[in-house]
Amino acid sequence: MAALKTRTLGCCAVTAMAVVLAGCTTGPQTPSVATTVAEASAAKPVQGKIEVKVLSSKYNMVSGGDALVEVKASEGAKASDLRVTLNGRQLVTPLKFDQPSNTLRGLVTGLDNGGNWLQVSGPTGYTVSQPLVNYPITGPILSGPHMTPYECRTKESGLGEPQDANCSAPTKYEWFYKSTGPATGTGPAATQFKPLADPKQRPADLATTTTIDGKSVPYIVRVESGVIDRSIYRIAVLDNPATEGFGASEGWNGRLGVTFGGGCGTQYNQGTNQANSILSDLYLSRGFAYMNSTELVNQQHCNQVLQGETLMMLKEHFTEGYGVPKWTVGTGGSGGSIQQMVITQMYPGLLDGLQPSLSFPDSSMQTADCGLLQNFWKSKDGKKWSQEKKSAVEGYAVGTCGSWERSFVRTIQAGFADGCAISDKSLVYDPKKNPKGIRCTTQEMRVNIYGKDPKTGFARRPIDNIGVEYGLKGLNDGKISVDEFLTLNEKVGGNDVDGGFVSKRTVGDPAAISAIYNSGLFNTFKNLETAPMLHYRSYTDDTDPGDIHDRHRDLTIRARLEKATGTSANQVIWVADRAQSRGQAATVNLAPIALDTMTKWLDAMAADPAPLSAAKVAKTKPADATDAYWTKDGKRVNEAASWDPATSWNKTYPLHVEPRIIAGAPVANDIVKCQLKPVDFAGYKVKFSGSQQKRMKKIFADGVCDWSKPSVGYSLIKGTYQRY
Repeated sequence: MAALKTRTLGCCAVTAMAVVLAGCTTGPQTPSVATTVAEASAAKPVQGKIEVKVLSSKYNMVSGGDALVEVKASEGAKASDLRVTLNGRQLVTPLKFDQPSNTLRGLVTGLDNGGNWLQVSGPTGYTVSQPLVNYPITGPILSGPHMTPYECRTKESGLGEPQDANCSAPTKYEWFYKSTGPATGTGPAATQFKPLADPKQRPADLATTTTIDGKSVPYIVRVESGVIDRSIYRIAVLDNPATEGFGASEGWNGRLGVTFGGGCGTQYNQGTNQANSILSDLYLSRGFAYMNSTELVNQQHCNQVLQGETLMMLKEHFTEGYGVPKWTVGTGGSGGSIQQMVITQMYPGLLDGLQPSLSFPDSSMQTADCGLLQNFWKSKDGKKWSQEKKSAVEGYAVGTCGSWERSFVRTIQAGFADGCAISDKSLVYDPKKNPKGIRCTTQEMRVNIYGKDPKTGFARRPIDNIGVEYGLKGLNDGKISVDEFLTLNEKVGGNDVDGGFVSKRTVGDPAAISAIYNSGLFNTFKNLETAPMLHYRSYTDDTDPGDIHDRHRDLTIRARLEKATGTSANQVIWVADRAQSRGQAATVNLAPIALDTMTKWLDAMAADPAPLSAAKVAKTKPADATDAYWTKDGKRVNEAASWDPATSWNKTYPLHVEPRIIAGAPVANDIVKCQLKPVDFAGYKVKFSGSQQKRMKKIFADGVCDWSKPSVGYSLIKGTYQRY
């Protein structure tokens, strides 16, 4: 067993990033401990001889009862002469004076929930007051009321029985080391990390590592575990237990990596992980601190509002306990890529650089289309279709739409008990037996954002397919007949309120559609032009029986980015061949290449004193941060990624698209509910007979999609760090 050390996480250090300028008022005043959250949040910054900065979070989004602050004196004043109080009381631990910078810095503890005042007074009586608005370590801060019911998983994760209904647990420390011996385990689970029973021991097979800063240190890793915002987190950092305490270590390179997990789930539980889940040789060997969380796995709750809040609180905790990171980089594929990008749109500044692999733009794609199409293929009419005709409608490689159905169509099915992932199945919704039970759908995970339909009491739903002409491109290309096109669109149907298949098409709730754009859950890529993004993936489009991670998504992301910001200079796209069989290594491992390239990029940005801007990101971009693909024998080819099928890249790794693009949607695919236009038969490349025209007008009585117009309810994100 690894050595353990515990401490209670009641009001322990909590931190995030976001350096906040002084929220100060000048002149003598008596701070009120009873100051409300709204009053403290509304305080306006005023510059004076004393400047107060909250380093660990935004001043009005502090959590856990403490904040890392810095007090700077200027205009001849000495920081060592300043008196600092909290709510009129002396600080429990005085701030430390740094003479060269003429600053005081330290952790202010003992914050009350709600409004607090940090007051800094000079010897002449000059006073500055900084509001600090504190929230419980259990959250929420921004995401709205917690989900219920909610099952704890602390025991399954090695943290013991939960201490309260919010699944709290004591903070725990464990040590591991990397062995010079052979790896244990096989395949992706193989590792050379072993538990270190006594952290002050030096095992005979202890390896050393040299960090990117050139420091050679024993390869011992300390893992901190605990619960913040109801999620189980792990923080790993190189450690020398013989000489160091629990803060930053001599091996830490000052940079932080955060890993994000995939999926898009609807689980009413805390999630599980283990201490060894954070032992990444890629990051730790280079000296990075590395962090994960059960909430930062998209398969848990598929809600980036909640995930971003958790990241904010985790980063606050890290900053207070380890120090302000030089920069923070994200990593993760599929649903992990979604989190990186959507969180950065909603909460800019938490991540400085993104490494999305197997990318999707967000978790609001038209997955339901594949469910409807697979349902049609099973029908009497659909069984007549050849695979070639099906592909002309789906757009994907063979089998991919079926994979979508098997993987994620269930996330719109209210009574899918396994989707709720809760032990007590009697709590799950059933339209007859338990109509008030919990519903296992994505929209229920986002009920705080979408709101509830007063008619049903269920979460509003943005899914819509009114006016969508499935198979339009296949029709115009002559791959399906007019009658096949009409039959498909006549019978494809939609989903009822419980996600079941019905003959009528699905009508999206206007309030939910507006909310999905306003909140940023639908990613229009506003705010992302100042974050370097290095997309990388193995080519899986042609995987049998179909892999959902088709590579056209990187180009859809580029289209949205350019539409919102006018540039994609911050985005790099890489593709390499995949492993040909399970357990076999791919020809090229892009992950370390991506991390080293991103390190050069973010280091250059950090060294540039200019304010953060899209121009700065482009200026500091390394020469090797350019679009490229790797041939199947491992050779890099620098070539701009594009939709052009004639490029050598697209000949090597052919592109596919999805049903909405086949139906005429733009490549940005950013339309949740299309505006309609009357059927115009002159716009088709095939002729409709009189009876076919009559049938077409009946199928689309209200009109067909006008893809030249923006979505109903479309907008860029309405603001960052929004509250629900």
